[in-house]
Amino acid sequence: MTLARRAVLAAPFIAVGARAHGQAGEWERVVETANKQGHLNLVHNLPPPLGDYWIAEFSKAFPKISVEATRLGSSELAQRFNTEYPAGASTADYFVTLWDDMVLNWSDKGWLRTFRPPEAAAFDPKFVVRDQLFVTQVIRSTLMSSKTKVKEADAPKEWTDVFDPKWKGRVGMDPPWRSVAVQQMLAVWDDLGIKDVARRLKENGVRFFNGSAGVVQALIRGDIWVAAVIEPPGINAIADGAAVRISYPASRIPAVGTPSFVPAKCPHPEAGMVFLNWSLSAAGQASLQDKMGSPVTRPKVGDPKLVPGLGGQKIVLSSDLLTPAKQKAFIDEWRQVFGLQ
Repeated sequence: MTLARRAVLAAPFIAVGARAHGQAGEWERVVETANKQGHLNLVHNLPPPLGDYWIAEFSKAFPKISVEATRLGSSELAQRFNTEYPAGASTADYFVTLWDDMVLNWSDKGWLRTFRPPEAAAFDPKFVVRDQLFVTQVIRSTLMSSKTKVKEADAPKEWTDVFDPKWKGRVGMDPPWRSVAVQQMLAVWDDLGIKDVARRLKENGVRFFNGSAGVVQALIRGDIWVAAVIEPPGINAIADGAAVRISYPASRIPAVGTPSFVPAKCPHPEAGMVFLNWSLSAAGQASLQDKMGSPVTRPKVGDPKLVPGLGGQKIVLSSDLLTPAKQKAFIDEWRQVFGLQ
């Protein structure tokens, strides 16, 4: 089910009173209250140090609101929210994570605040789900290779290239049991007819690293020569002058949206609402794209500096293919193949 379809089906969830937040006078009161609260507890899984740079831009725009940021992997973030929120122990005011159907489960349980930030009016409805989840950016899966180890003519260009025996022992990735983005990539591969992936990559000596940043660092060190990995750490590496290239397969490009939300119950709700509205603003979106490098979802912001924009690419969002059943099937298969039962 697509994000747009989910948004249509969820229309009854939109609270009538929430519309008032779009009115200038009411929103000014939200900002005033947020400034009085003076604090925001933010939980995210944005790759370091890029996420920190972006959050610092908010602090410049709203200096009266101090931000305490905690970075967790997407799986750990979900586990913590699942445990702490129903127990009344959650202190987070704002979340940014990768799309997973779990967020819709949280919505169904009433754990997410329903409101319409003023800046949301600029967005395609498919990126505003139930007036609770706001997708700010699209993170694409890519093929990366080392410029010092791999000639341009030999660089992998399509997903099936990672199975080439010439890369045996030189292919790296984040394991799917730790990453929703990798699970999404596998869903696209499966839809393209690329089967028996875990076994084939094991036979080709695939190497696992801790997170996407760890994969790219291994690529820079020369521990691996090619990688199937999300783009942010690669963009950061290129910006730092690393000899890394990024390729976007023509067949299809898996992409995961980054939904943001404010919990229904939290210590500083107005501060969370202000951060969310800023993240949707032209300034917040331009800053997010500039710091993170991946394309944002607000129209007319322009293309990223170091990588192509979304135009002309066959983008497949995780919400279009990745279901909880597929997630479990991928994780179970990979754990079995690699002996991690």
